[in-house]
Amino acid sequence: MFREMVTHGALAAVLLMPAAAYGIEPPAAAKAASVQVAQASSEWDKLVKAAQREGKVELILGGQMPRKLRTAVPAFTKKYGIKVNYQTGSSRRHSARIRAERKIGRYTVDVWIGGANTALSILLPNKMLAPIKDLLVDPEVKNPARWYQGKLHFTDPEGRYILTWGASPAYVIAINTNLVKPSDIKSYWDLLDPKWKGKIVARSPARRGAAGSSVPLLLHPKVGKKWFERWANEMDVTIVRDSRQAVEWLALGRFSIGMFGLGTPAEEMQSQGFPILAYLPHVLKEGETLSASAANIMAVDRPPNPNAQKLFINWALSKETQTLFIKTGKTSDSLRMDVPEDAVAPQYRIRLDRKYYVGFSDPNFINNQRKHLKTLRNIMKKARKKKKKK
Repeated sequence: MFREMVTHGALAAVLLMPAAAYGIEPPAAAKAASVQVAQASSEWDKLVKAAQREGKVELILGGQMPRKLRTAVPAFTKKYGIKVNYQTGSSRRHSARIRAERKIGRYTVDVWIGGANTALSILLPNKMLAPIKDLLVDPEVKNPARWYQGKLHFTDPEGRYILTWGASPAYVIAINTNLVKPSDIKSYWDLLDPKWKGKIVARSPARRGAAGSSVPLLLHPKVGKKWFERWANEMDVTIVRDSRQAVEWLALGRFSIGMFGLGTPAEEMQSQGFPILAYLPHVLKEGETLSASAANIMAVDRPPNPNAQKLFINWALSKETQTLFIKTGKTSDSLRMDVPEDAVAPQYRIRLDRKYYVGFSDPNFINNQRKHLKTLRNIMKKARKKKKKK
Protein backbone atom coordinates (compact mmCIF):
# COMPACT_ATOMS: atom_id res chain seq x y z
CA MET A 1 0.00 0.00 0.00
CA PHE A 2 1.00 3.61 -0.52
CA ARG A 3 1.54 4.46 3.14
CA GLU A 4 3.71 1.40 3.61
CA MET A 5 5.91 2.56 0.75
CA VAL A 6 6.38 5.94 2.37
CA THR A 7 7.36 4.26 5.62
CA HIS A 8 9.88 2.08 3.85
CA GLY A 9 11.25 5.13 2.03
CA ALA A 10 11.62 7.04 5.27
CA LEU A 11 13.45 4.11 6.81
CA ALA A 12 15.83 4.01 3.84
CA ALA A 13 16.57 7.71 4.32
CA VAL A 14 17.36 7.14 8.00
CA LEU A 15 19.70 4.29 7.14
CA LEU A 16 21.57 6.61 4.78
CA MET A 17 22.13 9.28 7.44
CA PRO A 18 25.35 7.89 8.93
CA ALA A 19 27.05 7.93 5.51
CA ALA A 20 26.03 11.54 4.96
CA ALA A 21 27.27 12.45 8.43
CA TYR A 22 30.72 11.18 7.48
CA GLY A 23 30.71 13.20 4.27
CA ILE A 24 29.97 10.19 2.07
CA GLU A 25 27.39 10.84 -0.66
CA PRO A 26 24.68 8.14 -0.85
CA PRO A 27 24.38 6.30 -4.16
CA ALA A 28 22.56 8.17 -6.92
CA ALA A 29 19.86 5.50 -7.16
CA ALA A 30 19.08 5.80 -3.47
CA LYS A 31 18.89 9.59 -3.70
CA ALA A 32 16.57 9.34 -6.71
CA ALA A 33 14.33 6.86 -4.90
CA SER A 34 14.15 9.16 -1.90
CA VAL A 35 13.11 12.08 -4.11
CA GLN A 36 10.42 9.94 -5.79
CA VAL A 37 9.00 8.87 -2.43
CA ALA A 38 8.87 12.48 -1.24
CA GLN A 39 7.17 13.61 -4.44
CA ALA A 40 4.64 10.79 -4.28
CA SER A 41 3.89 11.56 -0.65
CA SER A 42 3.36 15.24 -1.44
CA GLU A 43 1.07 14.42 -4.39
CA TRP A 44 -0.97 12.05 -2.26
CA ASP A 45 -1.37 14.54 0.58
CA LYS A 46 -2.56 17.20 -1.86
CA LEU A 47 -5.08 14.76 -3.34
CA VAL A 48 -6.45 13.83 0.08
CA LYS A 49 -6.86 17.48 1.09
CA ALA A 50 -8.57 18.38 -2.20
CA ALA A 51 -10.93 15.40 -1.86
CA GLN A 52 -11.74 16.36 1.72
CA ARG A 53 -12.69 19.84 0.57
CA GLU A 54 -15.19 18.29 -1.86
CA GLY A 55 -16.47 16.23 1.07
CA LYS A 56 -18.27 13.42 -0.74
CA VAL A 57 -18.15 10.85 -3.51
CA GLU A 58 -21.17 9.64 -5.50
CA LEU A 59 -21.08 5.87 -6.11
CA ILE A 60 -23.15 3.34 -8.04
CA LEU A 61 -23.05 -0.32 -6.97
CA GLY A 62 -24.65 -2.25 -9.82
CA GLY A 63 -25.20 -5.98 -9.49
CA GLN A 64 -25.55 -8.57 -6.74
CA MET A 65 -21.98 -8.66 -5.49
CA PRO A 66 -21.40 -4.86 -5.59
CA ARG A 67 -24.60 -4.36 -3.56
CA LYS A 68 -22.91 -6.21 -0.73
CA LEU A 69 -20.06 -3.68 -0.79
CA ARG A 70 -22.34 -1.01 0.64
CA THR A 71 -21.32 -2.30 4.07
CA ALA A 72 -17.63 -1.89 3.18
CA VAL A 73 -17.61 1.66 1.79
CA PRO A 74 -18.00 3.36 5.22
CA ALA A 75 -14.34 2.38 5.74
CA PHE A 76 -13.47 5.12 3.22
CA THR A 77 -15.36 7.69 5.29
CA LYS A 78 -13.67 6.49 8.46
CA LYS A 79 -10.21 6.80 6.90
CA TYR A 80 -10.59 10.11 5.07
CA GLY A 81 -13.66 11.80 6.55
CA ILE A 82 -15.33 11.89 3.12
CA LYS A 83 -18.97 10.85 2.82
CA VAL A 84 -19.93 8.10 0.34
CA ASN A 85 -23.40 8.39 -1.19
CA TYR A 86 -24.17 5.10 -2.90
CA GLN A 87 -27.02 3.79 -5.02
CA THR A 88 -27.75 0.13 -5.76
CA GLY A 89 -30.07 -1.52 -8.24
CA SER A 90 -30.28 -2.18 -11.96
CA SER A 91 -27.30 -0.99 -14.00
CA ARG A 92 -29.56 -0.39 -16.99
CA ARG A 93 -31.85 1.78 -14.90
CA HIS A 94 -28.92 3.82 -13.64
CA SER A 95 -27.46 4.22 -17.11
CA ALA A 96 -30.83 5.45 -18.42
CA ARG A 97 -31.06 7.97 -15.58
CA ILE A 98 -27.54 9.27 -16.16
CA ARG A 99 -28.19 9.71 -19.87
CA ALA A 100 -31.36 11.66 -19.13
CA GLU A 101 -29.56 13.86 -16.59
CA ARG A 102 -26.76 14.64 -19.01
CA LYS A 103 -29.21 15.90 -21.60
CA ILE A 104 -30.07 18.74 -19.21
CA GLY A 105 -26.48 19.32 -18.10
CA ARG A 106 -26.53 17.45 -14.78
CA TYR A 107 -23.56 15.28 -13.74
CA THR A 108 -24.22 13.36 -10.54
CA VAL A 109 -22.01 10.24 -10.46
CA ASP A 110 -18.29 9.83 -9.71
CA VAL A 111 -17.57 6.09 -9.58
CA TRP A 112 -19.32 2.96 -10.84
CA ILE A 113 -18.67 -0.57 -9.53
CA GLY A 114 -20.51 -3.26 -11.45
CA GLY A 115 -20.74 -5.50 -14.49
CA ALA A 116 -19.03 -4.70 -17.76
CA ASN A 117 -22.01 -5.42 -20.03
CA THR A 118 -23.84 -2.15 -19.41
CA ALA A 119 -20.57 -0.27 -19.63
CA LEU A 120 -19.68 -1.83 -22.98
CA SER A 121 -23.14 -1.45 -24.51
CA ILE A 122 -24.25 1.91 -23.09
CA LEU A 123 -21.72 3.85 -21.03
CA LEU A 124 -18.75 3.66 -23.41
CA PRO A 125 -20.65 4.24 -26.67
CA ASN A 126 -22.27 7.31 -25.11
CA LYS A 127 -18.92 8.67 -23.83
CA MET A 128 -19.99 8.44 -20.19
CA LEU A 129 -16.72 7.03 -18.84
CA ALA A 130 -13.31 8.63 -18.29
CA PRO A 131 -10.02 6.73 -18.69
CA ILE A 132 -9.56 5.21 -15.24
CA LYS A 133 -5.97 4.37 -16.11
CA ASP A 134 -5.13 8.11 -15.94
CA LEU A 135 -6.44 8.35 -12.36
CA LEU A 136 -4.19 5.72 -10.81
CA VAL A 137 -1.55 7.42 -8.65
CA ASP A 138 -0.85 4.95 -5.82
CA PRO A 139 2.43 3.23 -6.81
CA GLU A 140 1.25 -0.06 -5.31
CA VAL A 141 -1.95 0.04 -7.35
CA LYS A 142 -0.10 0.89 -10.56
CA ASN A 143 2.57 -1.79 -10.02
CA PRO A 144 1.82 -4.68 -12.47
CA ALA A 145 3.66 -7.12 -10.21
CA ARG A 146 0.89 -6.76 -7.64
CA TRP A 147 -1.73 -8.14 -10.04
CA TYR A 148 -2.66 -11.53 -11.53
CA GLN A 149 -0.58 -12.40 -14.60
CA GLY A 150 1.62 -9.38 -13.91
CA LYS A 151 -0.75 -6.77 -15.32
CA LEU A 152 -3.78 -4.63 -14.66
CA HIS A 153 -6.82 -6.10 -16.42
CA PHE A 154 -9.10 -3.87 -18.48
CA THR A 155 -12.33 -5.24 -19.95
CA ASP A 156 -12.72 -2.76 -22.79
CA PRO A 157 -11.23 -2.62 -26.29
CA GLU A 158 -8.89 0.29 -25.55
CA GLY A 159 -7.75 -1.08 -22.18
CA ARG A 160 -8.39 2.21 -20.37
CA TYR A 161 -11.91 2.43 -18.99
CA ILE A 162 -13.21 -0.73 -17.29
CA LEU A 163 -10.73 -2.00 -14.73
CA THR A 164 -11.43 -5.55 -13.54
CA TRP A 165 -10.32 -5.96 -9.94
CA GLY A 166 -11.79 -9.35 -9.08
CA ALA A 167 -12.75 -12.70 -10.58
CA SER A 168 -13.53 -16.28 -9.66
CA PRO A 169 -13.95 -19.63 -11.42
CA ALA A 170 -17.21 -19.68 -13.38
CA TYR A 171 -19.60 -22.34 -12.12
CA VAL A 172 -22.11 -23.21 -14.82
CA ILE A 173 -23.64 -26.40 -13.42
CA ALA A 174 -25.69 -27.12 -10.28
CA ILE A 175 -27.24 -30.51 -9.50
CA ASN A 176 -29.88 -32.16 -7.35
CA THR A 177 -27.79 -34.61 -5.32
CA ASN A 178 -30.68 -37.09 -5.01
CA LEU A 179 -30.84 -37.41 -8.78
CA VAL A 180 -27.29 -36.83 -10.01
CA LYS A 181 -23.88 -37.94 -8.80
CA PRO A 182 -21.09 -35.38 -9.33
CA SER A 183 -19.07 -38.14 -11.02
CA ASP A 184 -21.80 -38.41 -13.69
CA ILE A 185 -20.58 -35.14 -15.18
CA LYS A 186 -16.89 -35.07 -16.07
CA SER A 187 -17.22 -33.11 -19.30
CA TYR A 188 -19.68 -30.63 -20.77
CA TRP A 189 -20.46 -33.30 -23.36
CA ASP A 190 -21.80 -35.55 -20.57
CA LEU A 191 -24.69 -33.07 -20.28
CA LEU A 192 -25.86 -34.21 -23.73
CA ASP A 193 -26.47 -37.77 -22.56
CA PRO A 194 -30.09 -38.67 -23.50
CA LYS A 195 -30.79 -39.59 -19.87
CA TRP A 196 -30.76 -35.85 -19.02
CA LYS A 197 -33.28 -34.94 -21.72
CA GLY A 198 -36.09 -32.87 -20.20
CA LYS A 199 -34.27 -32.78 -16.87
CA ILE A 200 -32.27 -29.55 -17.29
CA VAL A 201 -33.47 -26.11 -16.22
CA ALA A 202 -31.42 -23.03 -17.12
CA ARG A 203 -31.34 -19.32 -17.58
CA SER A 204 -30.65 -18.48 -21.18
CA PRO A 205 -26.94 -18.58 -22.07
CA ALA A 206 -27.69 -15.75 -24.54
CA ARG A 207 -28.58 -13.15 -21.90
CA ARG A 208 -25.96 -10.48 -21.25
CA GLY A 209 -25.55 -11.48 -17.61
CA ALA A 210 -24.49 -14.99 -18.64
CA ALA A 211 -21.81 -13.84 -21.08
CA GLY A 212 -18.96 -14.37 -18.61
CA SER A 213 -19.63 -18.11 -18.55
CA SER A 214 -21.47 -18.86 -21.80
CA VAL A 215 -19.31 -16.99 -24.32
CA PRO A 216 -16.07 -18.67 -23.12
CA LEU A 217 -17.76 -22.03 -23.77
CA LEU A 218 -18.80 -20.86 -27.23
CA LEU A 219 -15.19 -19.85 -27.94
CA HIS A 220 -13.76 -23.04 -26.46
CA PRO A 221 -12.38 -25.29 -29.25
CA LYS A 222 -13.58 -28.40 -27.40
CA VAL A 223 -17.11 -27.09 -26.67
CA GLY A 224 -18.13 -24.41 -29.16
CA LYS A 225 -21.19 -23.79 -31.31
CA LYS A 226 -21.83 -27.47 -31.98
CA TRP A 227 -22.28 -28.19 -28.27
CA PHE A 228 -24.76 -25.32 -27.81
CA GLU A 229 -26.76 -26.41 -30.86
CA ARG A 230 -27.09 -29.94 -29.55
CA TRP A 231 -27.84 -28.73 -26.01
CA ALA A 232 -30.59 -26.39 -27.22
CA ASN A 233 -32.11 -28.77 -29.78
CA GLU A 234 -31.73 -32.22 -28.28
CA MET A 235 -32.02 -31.83 -24.51
CA ASP A 236 -35.50 -30.27 -24.19
CA VAL A 237 -34.07 -27.65 -21.80
CA THR A 238 -36.51 -25.53 -19.80
CA ILE A 239 -35.43 -21.88 -19.98
CA VAL A 240 -36.52 -19.53 -17.18
CA ARG A 241 -35.97 -15.86 -16.39
CA ASP A 242 -36.01 -16.21 -12.60
CA SER A 243 -32.94 -17.98 -11.17
CA ARG A 244 -34.69 -18.44 -7.81
CA GLN A 245 -37.55 -20.29 -9.48
CA ALA A 246 -35.10 -22.54 -11.33
CA VAL A 247 -33.27 -23.43 -8.13
CA GLU A 248 -36.51 -24.16 -6.26
CA TRP A 249 -37.53 -26.56 -9.03
CA LEU A 250 -34.08 -28.14 -8.82
CA ALA A 251 -34.40 -28.53 -5.04
CA LEU A 252 -37.82 -30.15 -5.37
CA GLY A 253 -36.53 -32.67 -7.90
CA ARG A 254 -38.55 -31.38 -10.81
CA PHE A 255 -35.22 -31.07 -12.61
CA SER A 256 -31.91 -32.87 -12.11
CA ILE A 257 -29.50 -30.24 -13.43
CA GLY A 258 -29.49 -26.43 -13.37
CA MET A 259 -27.29 -24.24 -15.57
CA PHE A 260 -26.16 -20.66 -16.28
CA GLY A 261 -26.50 -18.08 -13.55
CA LEU A 262 -27.99 -20.14 -10.71
CA GLY A 263 -24.98 -20.00 -8.39
CA THR A 264 -26.06 -17.54 -5.67
CA PRO A 265 -29.57 -18.93 -5.00
CA ALA A 266 -28.24 -22.48 -5.35
CA GLU A 267 -25.63 -21.84 -2.66
CA GLU A 268 -28.28 -20.32 -0.41
CA MET A 269 -30.56 -23.35 -0.72
CA GLN A 270 -27.64 -25.75 -0.34
CA SER A 271 -26.71 -24.02 2.93
CA GLN A 272 -30.31 -24.46 4.10
CA GLY A 273 -30.05 -28.22 3.72
CA PHE A 274 -31.76 -28.78 0.38
CA PRO A 275 -30.36 -31.61 -1.80
CA ILE A 276 -28.45 -29.23 -4.05
CA LEU A 277 -24.81 -28.94 -5.01
CA ALA A 278 -24.26 -25.39 -6.28
CA TYR A 279 -21.12 -26.31 -8.18
CA LEU A 280 -19.28 -29.50 -9.11
CA PRO A 281 -16.37 -30.34 -6.80
CA HIS A 282 -14.04 -31.18 -9.67
CA VAL A 283 -12.69 -29.49 -12.79
CA LEU A 284 -14.36 -30.59 -16.01
CA LYS A 285 -12.30 -32.09 -18.82
CA GLU A 286 -12.46 -28.83 -20.81
CA GLY A 287 -10.88 -26.81 -18.01
CA GLU A 288 -11.91 -23.70 -16.09
CA THR A 289 -12.90 -20.15 -16.91
CA LEU A 290 -12.36 -17.06 -14.79
CA SER A 291 -15.36 -14.77 -14.73
CA ALA A 292 -15.19 -11.17 -13.50
CA SER A 293 -18.94 -10.96 -12.99
CA ALA A 294 -19.49 -7.47 -11.52
CA ALA A 295 -16.02 -6.94 -10.02
CA ASN A 296 -15.18 -3.94 -12.21
CA ILE A 297 -14.58 -0.29 -11.33
CA MET A 298 -15.11 2.67 -13.64
CA ALA A 299 -14.63 6.44 -13.48
CA VAL A 300 -17.67 8.34 -14.72
CA ASP A 301 -16.88 11.18 -17.10
CA ARG A 302 -17.27 14.78 -15.83
CA PRO A 303 -17.59 13.79 -12.16
CA PRO A 304 -19.06 16.24 -9.63
CA ASN A 305 -16.22 15.42 -7.20
CA PRO A 306 -13.10 14.74 -9.30
CA ASN A 307 -10.59 14.59 -6.45
CA ALA A 308 -12.81 12.40 -4.29
CA GLN A 309 -13.36 10.21 -7.34
CA LYS A 310 -9.62 9.79 -7.84
CA LEU A 311 -8.97 9.11 -4.16
CA PHE A 312 -11.81 6.59 -3.89
CA ILE A 313 -10.60 4.63 -6.94
CA ASN A 314 -7.05 4.34 -5.60
CA TRP A 315 -8.40 3.40 -2.17
CA ALA A 316 -10.68 0.75 -3.69
CA LEU A 317 -7.76 -0.90 -5.49
CA SER A 318 -5.39 -0.95 -2.51
CA LYS A 319 -4.46 -4.18 -0.76
CA GLU A 320 -6.32 -3.11 2.39
CA THR A 321 -9.58 -2.38 0.56
CA GLN A 322 -9.38 -5.33 -1.81
CA THR A 323 -9.12 -7.58 1.24
CA LEU A 324 -12.19 -5.88 2.68
CA PHE A 325 -14.08 -6.10 -0.62
CA ILE A 326 -13.59 -9.83 -1.12
CA LYS A 327 -14.49 -10.57 2.50
CA THR A 328 -17.67 -8.53 2.05
CA GLY A 329 -18.59 -9.54 -1.51
CA LYS A 330 -17.81 -13.21 -0.77
CA THR A 331 -18.08 -14.49 -4.36
CA SER A 332 -15.00 -12.97 -6.05
CA ASP A 333 -11.30 -13.32 -5.42
CA SER A 334 -9.14 -10.24 -5.86
CA LEU A 335 -6.82 -10.05 -8.85
CA ARG A 336 -4.29 -8.48 -6.49
CA MET A 337 -1.81 -11.19 -5.64
CA ASP A 338 -0.92 -9.74 -2.22
CA VAL A 339 -4.43 -10.12 -0.78
CA PRO A 340 -4.56 -12.96 1.81
CA GLU A 341 -5.95 -16.15 0.27
CA ASP A 342 -8.07 -17.00 3.31
CA ALA A 343 -10.15 -13.84 2.81
CA VAL A 344 -12.31 -15.65 0.23
CA ALA A 345 -14.06 -19.02 0.28
CA PRO A 346 -12.02 -21.87 -1.31
CA GLN A 347 -14.40 -22.36 -4.24
CA TYR A 348 -13.93 -18.73 -5.33
CA ARG A 349 -10.14 -18.60 -5.07
CA ILE A 350 -7.91 -18.07 -8.08
CA ARG A 351 -5.39 -20.88 -7.84
CA LEU A 352 -2.00 -20.19 -9.31
CA ASP A 353 -1.42 -23.92 -9.93
CA ARG A 354 -4.31 -24.01 -12.43
CA LYS A 355 -4.72 -22.67 -15.93
CA TYR A 356 -7.83 -20.64 -16.67
CA TYR A 357 -9.35 -19.11 -19.73
CA VAL A 358 -9.45 -15.40 -18.83
CA GLY A 359 -12.22 -13.97 -20.97
CA PHE A 360 -11.97 -10.44 -19.64
CA SER A 361 -8.41 -10.26 -20.99
CA ASP A 362 -9.13 -11.92 -24.35
CA PRO A 363 -9.60 -9.41 -27.22
CA ASN A 364 -11.94 -11.84 -28.98
CA PHE A 365 -14.18 -11.96 -25.90
CA ILE A 366 -14.03 -8.20 -25.28
CA ASN A 367 -14.37 -6.91 -28.83
CA ASN A 368 -16.84 -9.46 -30.17
CA GLN A 369 -19.06 -10.17 -27.17
CA ARG A 370 -22.18 -8.79 -28.86
CA LYS A 371 -21.56 -10.93 -31.92
CA HIS A 372 -21.06 -14.05 -29.80
CA LEU A 373 -24.22 -13.38 -27.78
CA LYS A 374 -26.10 -12.91 -31.05
CA THR A 375 -24.86 -16.33 -32.17
CA LEU A 376 -26.22 -17.82 -28.95
CA ARG A 377 -29.53 -15.98 -29.34
CA ASN A 378 -29.91 -17.36 -32.85
CA ILE A 379 -29.21 -20.88 -31.62
CA MET A 380 -31.81 -20.54 -28.87
CA LYS A 381 -34.35 -18.92 -31.22
CA LYS A 382 -34.04 -21.68 -33.83
CA ALA A 383 -34.40 -24.33 -31.12
CA ARG A 384 -37.62 -22.69 -29.84
CA LYS A 385 -39.08 -22.58 -33.35
CA LYS A 386 -38.17 -26.22 -33.93
CA LYS A 387 -39.78 -27.18 -30.63
CA LYS A 388 -43.03 -25.36 -31.51
CA LYS A 389 -43.32 -27.20 -34.83
CA LYS A 390 -43.28 -30.58 -33.15
